[in-house]
Amino acid sequence: MPIRSRRKIAPPATVNVTCLPSDPPSMPVRIARPLALVAITVAFWLLWCPSAQAGLYHRPVAEEILQPVPTWSRFFDTVIPQLRSFAPPDPLSGTPASRLRQAACQRIETLAQKPEAELTADDYVDWSGLLVRLITKDGQSTLELAQRVLERGRARFPRDYRLTANLATVYQLSGEYDRALALLQETIALAPEPAQRWERWHLRLAVQRRAQQHLRQLGKLPRDEAVLDDLFGVRWWETPPSDNPSPHPLTTSPTSPETLPTEAGEVLQQLLIWFPFDGQLWWLLAEWLAARQEWSAAVQAMQMASDLRLAGQQFRQRRAWILQTAQQHRSTAPALALPDLPLPAEDAPTDRPIAWWSRFDWRAWTLLIVGGLLLLYLAGWQIRLWLSRLFRRFG
Repeated sequence: MPIRSRRKIAPPATVNVTCLPSDPPSMPVRIARPLALVAITVAFWLLWCPSAQAGLYHRPVAEEILQPVPTWSRFFDTVIPQLRSFAPPDPLSGTPASRLRQAACQRIETLAQKPEAELTADDYVDWSGLLVRLITKDGQSTLELAQRVLERGRARFPRDYRLTANLATVYQLSGEYDRALALLQETIALAPEPAQRWERWHLRLAVQRRAQQHLRQLGKLPRDEAVLDDLFGVRWWETPPSDNPSPHPLTTSPTSPETLPTEAGEVLQQLLIWFPFDGQLWWLLAEWLAARQEWSAAVQAMQMASDLRLAGQQFRQRRAWILQTAQQHRSTAPALALPDLPLPAEDAPTDRPIAWWSRFDWRAWTLLIVGGLLLLYLAGWQIRLWLSRLFRRFG
């Protein structure tokens, strides 16, 4: 048998590989990276930071505003007419349902047809919040339906404070203040810090209404007697108005503007955004505006309270005093524009065109500005890079 010789296999050749150091990133890249990180951080904060809305949560169905605004004219002419247009139209007038009410009903029907497993916490929040806005649907109150929706939502999302706040609002509007107070305390414990401030004001309002309900049950307060809510600890309306008001144009409410709570305007705006048909809140706002000598807005607020059929001797006295004093200021300062009564229909202002820039809040504007600046910087850097390559190729 022939013997096969074994071949020697040469060891693999060693190849020395020298890693060339990579060029450090250029100056625009080193600057763009931290800018991009800052932009991402700002965007994350803006998108996830809770808004100031509380009390009654839902996402806008159109262009309605759910937060306080800086001017009273916009509050009276835009914010409140939009929110009040969710309510059913007057059947005697024959006017159709408003655009916002139709959009809300369509949104509710869409959510009602979704399978239970596909509903998110946001869906339950929108469903219940819009039901409360509608007041009635098909001739029936929507509070009971909203309560059932919220109980289903809380069974699936027990830690969502928005569902708890909406349920507290439903119980408050139903007159069950004990349950509302318990749920509001739970909401404050669950809510993030920015929303806790507003929920505390909601709790103060519910405490005041529970005390008034108790006095009426004991017979110490007539059922048709409207009273002012002591929300701010300064009762500037305590001194009754004089039967013969002073003709001096600077004579106003007994409380000077310096002693008024500065945040009362913003707080009352937010409370009225949640409860636009609360006559007592409109009366309190009228008193605060009169004490600040903002007579045009005070007359509008008092007229809102009158339209909601507030009654009582104190209300009639204060209403007469505010209207008479406002007329005195009108005669001494013709430039002061007081609203003509009666006010226009509630549903009319919602059909007016709204400026596109007013639909964005400060978070959206900040995000747009930061993102736009970053895009401009990166676009300029890319153009410079293209130009440098073009000059190197043809230069």
